[in-house]
Amino acid sequence: MKALLTSFLICMATIAFAEGDWAKKADFPSSSRNFGLGFSIGKKGYFGMGQKQTKPFIYKSYNDFWEYDPETDVWTQKADFPGGGRLMARGFSVNNKIYVGFGFVIAAYGSNAGGNDYQTDFYEFDPHSNKWAEKNEARLGRGDIFFVLKDKAYAVNLEYRSLNIYNAQTDTWFANTWGKKELAPNPADLAGYDVCFPSGEKEYLITTIREKGETINQLWEFDPAAISWKKKNSLPIPGSDTVSVFSIGEKNFAIMGGTEVLEYDPETQNWNTKKGIAAEHEGFRPAFYSEKSVYGFRKYEFWEFEP
Repeated sequence: MKALLTSFLICMATIAFAEGDWAKKADFPSSSRNFGLGFSIGKKGYFGMGQKQTKPFIYKSYNDFWEYDPETDVWTQKADFPGGGRLMARGFSVNNKIYVGFGFVIAAYGSNAGGNDYQTDFYEFDPHSNKWAEKNEARLGRGDIFFVLKDKAYAVNLEYRSLNIYNAQTDTWFANTWGKKELAPNPADLAGYDVCFPSGEKEYLITTIREKGETINQLWEFDPAAISWKKKNSLPIPGSDTVSVFSIGEKNFAIMGGTEVLEYDPETQNWNTKKGIAAEHEGFRPAFYSEKSVYGFRKYEFWEFEP
């Protein structure tokens, strides 16, 4: 009996470990929304923008912005985004500043009524001064994927096979493209916008394809210096249409189907099954991270998850 009890306790401890550590945190004090933007700077997180569908083809967009302090578990409202509400705003953080813009609005009047009016304006937010400043605009295509490597921001568009590079110190954009015959992911295979992560001087992107009735998540390596793609080993578990990626320090993780967590090993270039997500936390969406945890939302609740 003692041996059985010991075995049972070990099994229970393993299950608890496999599900990771969760902590309910202070509720987000503003309205719930989809496609909000999250950023990490120093020890604090930032979240805002986003949209909510109120009626068929009618959306409410947000321009509020909030700071979260993990040490005090307190949300503080910051200056509103000055560019006005829009759908699918995009952004990134570099050099302790946050950059937000782009997206589109649905035109209500004129010859383009009902169409998407794409925005080119672009703003910098300084958390220290709590001020926004307008920066040089860029005409980026819908579907651009943003990432940061070595203090420069990149916007990749698979449909137009373009790479736009932003230098925050000089506030300048540089445009590049790659040829139609060169190997690259299919834009129709993108699983979302938040499906890439850095490792060294390369960026890695996850796509979703279907082969023989099965879903497979592919891994692609992008070299921004050479503007070239390499197809890597597919992820080692059954694929999912729902993928989200987050980084904690030098570690990179992917959540598959809302339940499976994998960690990428840059030395071996392999994925390791890390820790699953318990059923009550299924659908967790990362927003920003600290030194050891990722913070995000499950439905309307705000949680800390240490994988």
